[in-house]
Amino acid sequence: MKSLRIIVSCVSLTLVLQNCGGSSGGGDAEAAAFALIGNISGSSYISPCDTLTPETGRGVFVADELVSAPGSTGIGYKNANCAKDGIRGQGEFNGSLDVYTMGASGSGASIILGWSGGKVQPSTGIDFIVYENPFFIGVQNNSNPFNAVFMEPLIIEVGNDQTNWCGWNPAYTNADPNTFVNNPTYWNRFAGITPVAYNQDTNPMTVAEVFDTDIVNGGGGGDGFDLADSNFGSSGTGCDSTLKNDIQANGFTYIKISAAKTILSTLPIDSAHSNPDIDGVVAKSVSP
Repeated sequence: MKSLRIIVSCVSLTLVLQNCGGSSGGGDAEAAAFALIGNISGSSYISPCDTLTPETGRGVFVADELVSAPGSTGIGYKNANCAKDGIRGQGEFNGSLDVYTMGASGSGASIILGWSGGKVQPSTGIDFIVYENPFFIGVQNNSNPFNAVFMEPLIIEVGNDQTNWCGWNPAYTNADPNTFVNNPTYWNRFAGITPVAYNQDTNPMTVAEVFDTDIVNGGGGGDGFDLADSNFGSSGTGCDSTLKNDIQANGFTYIKISAAKTILSTLPIDSAHSNPDIDGVVAKSVSP
């Protein structure tokens, strides 16, 4: 979970966390704020995420069904409803606060979402986008401000029965595999890597802009996945050629999002980068 700077005056009975100061989601200050609210309002407290809904009806299909979230407590950033209430990115240099924070290990390190019983269909180009809340943090190599990202990498798998999953064979390609480097170039086929500009409330974007993940050049950001990718089906628990071919031809029902290190234990991910914050998922085409 990322650190958060909170202005104390933001904490009140009418707090809506998205309006509080800060550069990203999470942290001890955020937890303290929610604890204070809980003490004041007791069982009447309602998370901001419980009052928000995803946009519908214009070719941006939000994963709006919470299938499984073992780590969810319903409070603050541990409320899994924050992963299905719509996308609210905060731009290149800020992380969204409308997120669900997963654990670094164990059952709470994964979440399964769906599309209210529909199936995500194969389409041209990117089929769906996963949004975490990474953000650019500085300058590396040739004074490029866009190759240093605060990231909490995710592994993405899709399936139809919540047991057998196919993924994209994620690979960390840094020359020293034991050293964490925050340049997205080395994180291939992971999610949680690209910052998010698309915000359904304040920066709704056209459908074309949403499905253009090049945030540096005006796209909506997030990490896109294509079922036609040659790497699809080369990883995942229970993934065989039959399941791979079925998904590529007929689509999938569920998406499983996992903290990367819980699946690839050798990845050099320390505690500061191991608790991903899920903003949500959108698909390009969904059938009933």
